Amino acid sequence: MLLALPATGEETNALLRAYEQAGSPATLPASRLEAVARAYRDARRWPVAIELFRQGERRFPGQATFAYGHVMTLADAGRPHEAIERGKSLVAGRPGDPDAHLALAYAYGRNAQPYAALEHASQAYSLAPGRLYVVRAYVLAQQDARLPQSALRLAAAHPGLLSPSQTRSLQADVAAELTRAASTDTRGEADRHVLADQALSQYDQLIPQWRALGPEARDDVRRAEADRLQALRARGRMRDLAAHYEAMRANGETVPDYALGEAAGAYLALRRPETAAPLFQQSLASTAAGLDAEARVSDRIGLYYALAESDQHAAANAGLDRTLAALPTWIMYKGDPMRRPNPAKLDAEQTRALGALYQGDTLKAQAALDRMVDEAPGNVGLRVARAEVWRARDLPRQAELDLKIAETQAPRSIEVETGQAETALALREWRQARLLRDDLMARIPEDQAVKRLDETWSAHQKAEWRTTASRGASTGGQVLGSRDASIDTVLYSPPLDDNWRVFAGTGYTEGRFDEGDGHYAWARAGLEWRGRDLTAQIEASGNRYGHGTRAGAAFSALMDLNDHWQAGIGGALLSRDTPLRALKHDITANTLNASLRWRGDERREWVLTLTPSFFSDGNRRLEASLSGRQRLYTAPRVQVDALLDLSASRNSAEDAPYFNPRSDLTLLPALRVTHTLYQRDETRWEQQFLLAAGAYAQQGYGTGGLYTIGYGQRYHHSRTFEVGFLASGTSRPYDGQRERSFNFLIDVTVRF
Repeated sequence: MLLALPATGEETNALLRAYEQAGSPATLPASRLEAVARAYRDARRWPVAIELFRQGERRFPGQATFAYGHVMTLADAGRPHEAIERGKSLVAGRPGDPDAHLALAYAYGRNAQPYAALEHASQAYSLAPGRLYVVRAYVLAQQDARLPQSALRLAAAHPGLLSPSQTRSLQADVAAELTRAASTDTRGEADRHVLADQALSQYDQLIPQWRALGPEARDDVRRAEADRLQALRARGRMRDLAAHYEAMRANGETVPDYALGEAAGAYLALRRPETAAPLFQQSLASTAAGLDAEARVSDRIGLYYALAESDQHAAANAGLDRTLAALPTWIMYKGDPMRRPNPAKLDAEQTRALGALYQGDTLKAQAALDRMVDEAPGNVGLRVARAEVWRARDLPRQAELDLKIAETQAPRSIEVETGQAETALALREWRQARLLRDDLMARIPEDQAVKRLDETWSAHQKAEWRTTASRGASTGGQVLGSRDASIDTVLYSPPLDDNWRVFAGTGYTEGRFDEGDGHYAWARAGLEWRGRDLTAQIEASGNRYGHGTRAGAAFSALMDLNDHWQAGIGGALLSRDTPLRALKHDITANTLNASLRWRGDERREWVLTLTPSFFSDGNRRLEASLSGRQRLYTAPRVQVDALLDLSASRNSAEDAPYFNPRSDLTLLPALRVTHTLYQRDETRWEQQFLLAAGAYAQQGYGTGGLYTIGYGQRYHHSRTFEVGFLASGTSRPYDGQRERSFNFLIDVTVRF
């Protein structure tokens, strides 16, 4: 038998001692010479074994076992090329000999050519399917060629063919193959889920069985538990993966290096970057990760996100930049004369671009993705990534165009559908967003991006409560009131038929003037429409300000012409913007307004408004304003914006019991600094500093300085709670008299 089991160590040593004590006779019969040569091979004394097999070939040319042994010993001795050449000659001379094919298969296997080895093992099996050692060699060749299912079926048809350890290895290979297939992006998610579930079912069956065997199966249990982490990752069961990893650690089990990246990825998905980062670092430092370039880049990308989400932006950027510098742009595959783009470098470059986006540098992110999309216009992932940048830049229609192109190439892609749903929400395409969200939740609810989309959709479906309150004081008090206070609250229903919401609210304001205190209370209710390109609202109100209850009404509409331009109109009967001092004197105002907004992107915009007011005392007021914002500086935690407020008004009446300049002009440039104190996913806490210095000119009273300083904070929790305050002080002239005012404003939004 060609592949005879090696003798025990004692038997081998005894045979070699006897041979050497006898003076190493050169006249041994064939059977004894073969046994001695095999003994030297078993003892790993390759040169002597090779020489003895050569002697056997010369002395006994009719006995091919010496030729088989010569080929296999050359392969064992680290001379596989010689072994392969001799094996080919052997097969050419004995094409119908299964053992010749097995010898060549052995040589190929030792040279890391498993498919060539399988070819000859298969030929041997077809020539001698009844010989168990041939069947065994064929089974092991299939296993080496990553065909464990076929190998296991053949082994099961021949009980006792493999040792229990070899059988367990094959069973683990079968489950691992299912796991690898489940992790392949080219398969649809339904197929991937089926395969991952099959793998997990096998692990759940095998691990308890092997654990019951005790120490003899300890290594198999360790491997299966580590591979199970990969299957859980493929299935998207991140919580289970983290729990399984922690259980392994708690039981004192060593987690293999190749599985550390899986555990780290789970912690990152579960929004625990501080736990994920050291695991990624440990995986990158391991020998196992170093052997697999793709896994190494994947871990490097994971570490980038873990560090970035832990506020270690400099370390994250530096690490990924080193990886990018080390990765070649092009790679060559064996047997292919054409160079191919390196997908690992593309993944790293895309991550770097999106990382710039998450750190607030939208210009850098867009420039990088524009270049990559130009170079690879058919790459779906790049289109989806650039669409994310467009949305972050408040340009959802641009995102929609990129996603439409991506859809033509991958209509059922999870990332494409998720991007389309998020873009539909930004465009107020509620029905489309709902259909996409429902489809994704039915297909892959455990995907982290889908979960975030579902959270956003769930927040949109909730009722919404908004409250704004302020308290102020001034040194003069003749315009605002020396002790002004106000509160306004409104409750919106959950969406009705996607686009509609009903709302109701109430409010109150008061102020102290020389002629007495002013009080104003109101209640209102109405209907709001929110759809693509149009937001409209209509309401009716009841108003009390010391002269009975008066009915009022208001409407407004904003139309998006494209991503950059928006036009608005509105009007109110008994406007709530009527000065409180006018209401105290039973003077009301009806207003109209028109607006035009240009928004270049998230960094710059200008808004022009025109508001005519018609007071019940005959006064006609016309107000115009132009406000603008321009980003000056962006860092991961700091943004600096320049603001400008330019406004003017004109009144027809010269004398009124409320502040009523014949004409005036306000010019107020400002600087606003926003500093993020804490950021984790959808939770953000930031502080804001405001400094403004300008001029106010009033007809008949000259021009005076206008100054404002302010400080505030804002806290966003998930998508359902937001609260902020702003404390400010202002110094400005009214009717030539300087008035200093102090104000504290707070606003709260809750979705429930």
